[in-house]
Amino acid sequence: MHLESLSSIKLALRGLFTEAEKLQGDLARHQLHWTEWYAQGRTGGPPDWLIDKDDELVKPFEHLATSLYLTTVCFLDSAGLHAYLRQFYHRFGESFDAWKATSEFTIDHYLSGEPYNIFLVNLSQFLSPLDVLGDSSRYLKLSGVQYLEVILRNTATIIHKSGIKPKSETEVYNAVKHVLEAVFPSAKPGAKSNFVKTAQEYKPDILLPELSAAVEYKYAADEGKLKNVIAQISDDVKGYTGDSDYKLFYAVFYVTSDFWGAAKFKTVWKEKEFPENWLAFYIVGK
Repeated sequence: MHLESLSSIKLALRGLFTEAEKLQGDLARHQLHWTEWYAQGRTGGPPDWLIDKDDELVKPFEHLATSLYLTTVCFLDSAGLHAYLRQFYHRFGESFDAWKATSEFTIDHYLSGEPYNIFLVNLSQFLSPLDVLGDSSRYLKLSGVQYLEVILRNTATIIHKSGIKPKSETEVYNAVKHVLEAVFPSAKPGAKSNFVKTAQEYKPDILLPELSAAVEYKYAADEGKLKNVIAQISDDVKGYTGDSDYKLFYAVFYVTSDFWGAAKFKTVWKEKEFPENWLAFYIVGK
């Protein structure tokens, strides 16, 4: 097939995806309205406005999802990417389920806090090596978050290889910040933020604007201190609000000895009922 034809299919695919993305927010809220209506246990038929919204949102999205599926098949076949086409069928099925693609949503706890359509995010990930959809900054962020978490989980190894024996939180994150700066050029250790409250300004140890993430390190040389720093993070949760640029928060607890074990730490963290966009790592020093 001529390159012009492939380019036309790619543009069509991009246009369909853009239209589907525009609909997904309203569709997610509409599905929530259906759930709320069912939960109320009302008798009789659903209200007209819910049915009308089905015609306005559900049916167009089903059409777009089906068109995305068929256009992707056309593109992969026309490009001669037959092995990748087999992978596509394996992931999305040889018989497309438009209803399932339209109805499955989940919450983006990492970035926006908003619901997103699972079919669209899976399709975007599948198409990303082909440069079909253009800018994929959201998915690059998700990849970056994975790299960040690998670094945070390996805090003890990084410190051990640096040859220092930290005695404070500052010494811990100073050792790690060099690695973060090398991987994430926009990393800002100790940078000023907009987490400002009446009595004080909250300053995370490390800000990563490109990931919309903030990192707070805590150091504990005994069990009592560990309890105290967890309580400090509980207070910080209330303070780290008001800056819409940051949506994901990490609390890294560096302990000089394994006072609790990972299982107990997870239990204590869960009991505190931290928001889902707060993630914790229990790091035992070497």
